Amino acid sequence: MDFDASRAMLHEPDDFPRFRVPDRGSPLVSAGLDPKEALIIVERGGARRALSLRQMAFHHLAQGELAGEPYAVSF
Repeated sequence: MDFDASRAMLHEPDDFPRFRVPDRGSPLVSAGLDPKEALIIVERGGARRALSLRQMAFHHLAQGELAGEPYAVSF
């Protein structure tokens, strides 16, 4: 069965705003997070990003660049 693009249900704007993660973040120690804050950690090529689970529950999708490569994290 071939994909029929006329049957696709595309919505504008997105139902959930994407979280565009800056290339450079703040060190966690200076972020003022609650020590019990749940985080999602992304690592590539020795570079790391920490995403707040609370933020991801709202945005559902984070995207950015890490170690020179684009990435997307969904929740």
